[in-house]
Amino acid sequence: MARKNKPVSVEIIEQDQDVSEVKVNKVSLGLINEHDGVEITFHDGRKSTVADFDEGVSRLIADYNLHH
Repeated sequence: MARKNKPVSVEIIEQDQDVSEVKVNKVSLGLINEHDGVEITFHDGRKSTVADFDEGVSRLIADYNLHH
């Protein structure tokens, strides 16, 4: 039996001038820092450099989907 698609709430909250937090259903996925380039910090503290903001959001969501 197939699972039904459920609506998912994705929030991007600007914490600082260059730092944004990404949340899905009120669960923090990580931070995106756009100070010098774009760097993402996952919820477990790992860091990675990405090309742009959209790729950072995509990688945080992909990591969340992989582990939940």
